[in-house]
This record gives sequence, C-alpha cells and structure tokens, in this order.
Amino acid sequence: MARLVPAHGQLWTPNMPRKPANVRMMTKAVDYLGRYASSRHKLGQILQRFANRKLTDYEPDDIAAAIQQTIDQCSQLGYVDDGQFAVAVARNERRLGRSQSVIRQRLRQHALSDDIIARAIAEVDENNANGDMQAAIRFARRRRLGPFAKRHSAHHQRLNSHQWKKRDLGAMARAGFSMVISQQVLDHDNPDTINDLLCQTE
Repeated sequence: MARLVPAHGQLWTPNMPRKPANVRMMTKAVDYLGRYASSRHKLGQILQRFANRKLTDYEPDDIAAAIQQTIDQCSQLGYVDDGQFAVAVARNERRLGRSQSVIRQRLRQHALSDDIIARAIAEVDENNANGDMQAAIRFARRRRLGPFAKRHSAHHQRLNSHQWKKRDLGAMARAGFSMVISQQVLDHDNPDTINDLLCQTE
C-alpha cells in the first residue's frame, strides 16, 4: 500500500528507487551542523550512528564512502573546520578556568592533531605564557579555593587550614594545574591582588 511522506507530500511505494546514501548523509549533516559546532571526527561519529539506525539496507562499503564524502564536502563548504572548532572549544574551556592539560585531553577526543591543538591554545591565550595561571585563578574563584574561600563560614571551620590546603591542592591537581601554579594561587592571601601573579609569569 502506498503511504504519504509528510516531508514532501509524495506517495511512496516499496518499488520506488531509494535515495543515494551520500544524499541522505548530507541532509543529516546539514541538519546537525545547523545546531552544533563539530569536528570532522565528531561529524563522522554522528553520521555513523545515523547510518546504523536509518540506513541498514545499504552496503557497509557504500556507507563508509558516503560518510567520508559528506565530511569532505562539509569541510570544503566551510561547515566543518577543525582549526576553528579547536579554538572555540579552547576559548570556552579557558573561560571556565580549565587547564591546558584538560583542554588538550578534550580536543584529543576529537582526533585532532597536536599541531592544531597547540595553535588553538596559543591563539586563545594570545601567545602569553600565563594562560594556565589565569585559568587557575578563574578555577579557584569558581570553586572558592584558597584566597576565595569563605574562611569564617561554619562550613570552612570544619577543617583546619592545613587540611583545607590539602583539599584545595587536590582539586587543582585534578583540574590539571601544576604544583607550582596551584601553590602560587592558593598561597596568595588577597583575592583583590591575585592578578598580580599574572605579571610574574609573563
């Protein structure tokens, strides 16, 4: 029995020719990229999951070729740019107070080269050597560590200063900051002058 396809208002029957895999892939890619930024690697994963759900009647080799063709076409048209994607991710991560180590780890999940990652971090940090120090200050401020802690609150008085220092160092370490940077931030007593640390690392 024929049925109505809502998207086009056309009658469909099982005997009608199916669309080529690359056409359906491109439709999916444009829909996804219209909502989310993506790397080539991430787009490939999205298209593969789409194929696993919707294109089970196509040959695996045809699917693989269609995915690669769609990724390349999206790159040529400017919908996907690994360099710009890396910069956008790095900038957002730095804004949240994330360390270079964490940023590199996240970008490697997108199968980006070390060169692309290094250029992205350098661009976001404006080639300054104090990028991690600035991020560490933001991280400490967001987490209320060290000089940003509410020292007189009942919560803070549960532990002594040595115990809080140990916990704060642990948090900084897990966030990927070096011991030197972590100690400099946590040992600074005055949050109003903590940005002075940035001048010491330039």
